[in-house]
Formats: sequence, C-alpha cells, structure tokens
Amino acid sequence: MRLVLCIVILALLPASALAAKGGGSMSLSQAQAAAAKGDQKASAAVATTTDRQTCMNECANRGHSKGECTSACRPGLCHPGAEQPYCVSK
Repeated sequence: MRLVLCIVILALLPASALAAKGGGSMSLSQAQAAAAKGDQKASAAVATTTDRQTCMNECANRGHSKGECTSACRPGLCHPGAEQPYCVSK
C-alpha cells in the first residue's frame, strides 16, 4: 500500500507545479461538496489524498522551487483539475 501511495504521489507532483501557478485548485470542503453533487474529478481528488510533508518532499525532489511546492502543498487544498486529481491533508 505504501508503494502504491508513493507512486501516486510521484505521478501527481508535476501537476502540483501547474496548480501552484493558479490552475484549478479548491479547498477540501469545496471539493467534498462538489463530490457530493456528483463531480467525478472532485471525488477523485478527495479520494487521492497525501500528507503535506510527503507532498513537499516529493515536490522538492522533482526540482520545483520552494515557493511552488509551498503553494501546491497547502493543507486542505485540492487540485481536481490536475492530470491526476489530489488533495493535501491538513
């Protein structure tokens, strides 16, 4: 299970940099509300949640600036518009 989570996180990180530049992010509560209304991307983002520290570490490992990683890995932030939607836990 841990290996699967690491693979998912690695796949999500390029999308994190795009999200840091203003692409389609929302709060966790907004994503949960959208998922409850049937939004499949929001539902996928809520279902694919990573912790902030892991997000920050992997983002930095892939060469993104600290500012990009800090922006994309804010706790409670979801990126339903990412190639692989995800949320960052609080």
